[in-house]
Amino acid sequence: MKKQRTQKNMVERWRTTLTQEERRKRYLESIPEQVNSSMAFEGEKVSLKMLKEYLKTLLKSTLQPHGS
Repeated sequence: MKKQRTQKNMVERWRTTLTQEERRKRYLESIPEQVNSSMAFEGEKVSLKMLKEYLKTLLKSTLQPHGS
């Protein structure tokens, strides 16, 4: 029960103290780790460095104005 409260407090603090931009940034930065862990679970090795570089490239391409 105490663990639930602690997790709930952490989530609530995360929602109220961080800006939307910072929450998005942290979420996106966590994706390569999540993919790496998931692939490892399936027995497929994938480079964390490659995933981070791919995310960076993907974000750059999605942030460019349309028609560029």
